[in-house]
Amino acid sequence: MSTIGLYSTLYTRLEEYAELLDQALIQLKQEQITISEQQQKLGELLVSLAKSPRGLDAQLLVILLQDSPKKSLVEWSQLGQALLSHKITPVEITKLEKLANMLEYERANTFARMRGGNA
Repeated sequence: MSTIGLYSTLYTRLEEYAELLDQALIQLKQEQITISEQQQKLGELLVSLAKSPRGLDAQLLVILLQDSPKKSLVEWSQLGQALLSHKITPVEITKLEKLANMLEYERANTFARMRGGNA
């Protein structure tokens, strides 16, 4: 796979994660009574971060979160459990917003690399 193809694939995955996260955040802020499909998917993805073996989606997120200590993966997994149990507080929403910012940063860097920049 070419470098452009690699960055293009990575960018697409980051875009999918960001969209899923954005939709889940919007629905959480609307305080829906039931767990949405996006909330379910995001919760399952976050829970899988602390499991072994991890799926490809979880492995990519672990790489993105690698600057955080390993304990952080357990915290993300606990956040996933909170999503799945629909017990979300403003603290969890803030954590999800932090993840959204991280994804946006990585997506912008990936796009710059794809276009030949040194981000």
